[in-house]
Amino acid sequence: MVSDEVPVRPPVDVVRPVAAPDVPGEHHWPSGPTRYEIKADGWRAVGAVLEEHRTVLLSRQGTNLAPHFPEILDALRHCPVGTVLDGELCAVVEGGRMDFDALASRRGRDRRSWPPVVFVVFDLLATTGQDLRPRPLQERLERLGALLPPPPTPLQPVLATTSRAEALAWYEALRPNGVEGLVAKGLGTPYIPGRAGWVKIRHTLTVDAPIVAIAGPAARPTHVTVRLADGTEAETNQLATAQRPAVGRAVAGALGTPLPGGRRRVNAEVIAEVAVGTTRHRTLRFVRLREDLLPFYDR
Repeated sequence: MVSDEVPVRPPVDVVRPVAAPDVPGEHHWPSGPTRYEIKADGWRAVGAVLEEHRTVLLSRQGTNLAPHFPEILDALRHCPVGTVLDGELCAVVEGGRMDFDALASRRGRDRRSWPPVVFVVFDLLATTGQDLRPRPLQERLERLGALLPPPPTPLQPVLATTSRAEALAWYEALRPNGVEGLVAKGLGTPYIPGRAGWVKIRHTLTVDAPIVAIAGPAARPTHVTVRLADGTEAETNQLATAQRPAVGRAVAGALGTPLPGGRRRVNAEVIAEVAVGTTRHRTLRFVRLREDLLPFYDR
C-alpha cells in the first residue's frame, strides 16, 4: 500500500561530497555557516520506514542490506512512518574503534563472527508526509535531533561542530579510532545530489577504480590492474597477504581469457580503492577492496 505518508521512497540518489585538499573556512558557504562532520569509515546506507512500519536498509547502489543488519532494522521501527535517513554503517571493534574491513564479515552466515555495528546518521531526507530535501540542512538536522530514539540505540548522530579549530583537532586525534577525515557542509544548503557542493577531506587521497585484471593465482592474486578515471589502465603494487583472499573471492567466476604477462581479465564490476602517487612516474597503491560496492551475497 502506497500512501502520502511516505513522500520519499528508497532507493535514493545520495549526495556524494567531492574531495578537497583543505578544510574550508567557517563561512565558506554564503547560505550559512559551515558544519564539520567526522567522516566515519564504513558503508554508506539509506534507512527508511515505509507504510505499516515496514523498514528498509539499502546501500547507495540500492542493494538490500536488511538481512545482514537486523539490529538497525529494529531500531528504525522506533521512527515515524515516512522517515528516510542518510548515514554510514560502521563496525565497532575493540576499544570502540571503527573498522571498515570488519564489516565484510557481515556477508557471512555465521552471526557469531558479526561485529557490533552502529548506523551513524548525518541527514534526515524525509519524515511523515514531508520531503525535506529542499529544506536547509540546519532545519533537517533540528528535526533529526527530535526524531532519533534516545540511547541506547544503534542509530547515532554523527559527531559534528561548527568550529574549524575543533574539527581540525578531531581530524588528527580521532584517526586511530577509524575516522578517515572530515566532511564539510553548508548549514543553509538543500540536499541535492551532485549539486550541494559539500566536500570531504581525507588523511589519504584515494580514488575508487574498477579492477580490470589480476595477476597471480586466481584464489590469491598478487597484483591487480585498475582502470583510472582518464581511461588508462595501471597495475598496483603487490597486494598484502591478508588482502589477497578477499580479492580472489570477489573475482571468482568472473575471470576471462589470459592476457600478456600472466594476467587474467576480470569480467565483473569489482571496485578497488587505490592511492595514486603524484611523482613523475605514477605509482598505484592498493588500499582495499570496496566490499560495500560488491553485490551483497555470502562470501
